[in-house]
Amino acid sequence: MIPERSLQAKSAKSVFFQKENDIDIYIEDTAFGYEKLFTILLSRIFKDKYRIKKVFPLGGRGEVIRHHSNESSKRPFLYIIDGDLFLLTGDTVESNQGLYRLPCYCIENILCDHKSIIEVLDEEESCRNIQDLRNSFNYQDWELRNKDKLFKLFIEYAISKLLNPQKKTVAFKVSNLVSCDQGTIDDTKLQCRIDDIKSSIISVSSQEIYNSTRTKVLSSFEDSSITELSTVSGKDYLFPLLKTRAKSTVKTKISDINFKQRIAKRCDLNSILDIENYVSP
Repeated sequence: MIPERSLQAKSAKSVFFQKENDIDIYIEDTAFGYEKLFTILLSRIFKDKYRIKKVFPLGGRGEVIRHHSNESSKRPFLYIIDGDLFLLTGDTVESNQGLYRLPCYCIENILCDHKSIIEVLDEEESCRNIQDLRNSFNYQDWELRNKDKLFKLFIEYAISKLLNPQKKTVAFKVSNLVSCDQGTIDDTKLQCRIDDIKSSIISVSSQEIYNSTRTKVLSSFEDSSITELSTVSGKDYLFPLLKTRAKSTVKTKISDINFKQRIAKRCDLNSILDIENYVSP
């Protein structure tokens, strides 16, 4: 647990950047390079309204929500949280004044923009043209081979979160579910993983409870406007798979964070443009 004093210090840092920032933005992610990543994305969205030179990571969904509830600044501010498995299980927290919940699992879902990925690969490739790279990467084939499988898995993860929250779900590495360098899920490994999750759930509940919960989760999804891939973790599943496929298309030693930051400069932001509506005050 992060000490209270440490969290207060993190949120107080924004005071020292008021001359550079026209708005104070707080995020969950504390990973290396993510301040810059979010700054790139949000500067594109707010380019005609606010200067953004720095965002402030607080270290977790709960911390972001708690700090938002205690916020009293008269400066423009915005707190951003991930959608996480709550997109499937249901969430008590919705976007409201000063708080924005991403309409997808996490910010990496926004970066899983195949057109932008191809453009970065084109910059890394010395010989082949961009159309050749598109054909080789073949995003449509990747989606066909992964979308339904990953959605099926994350439905199980959502049920597990509701009925057996002690079981490790999303933290299970996607690399354990592949058998090649094309970034595609192995059917046999996937079924073993789903069977393991399902049997663990039933062992602490019952088949009847499992079935009814599964029906509720699927019904909730069908009543929503989100897509299958938006419910899958971009950070832990989608992006690693796409990166694997990208690096089998073009031989490059580009680092993960550099890859993500370069995608952030050009990726489609339409799904999160409504973030402007939640700035407070």
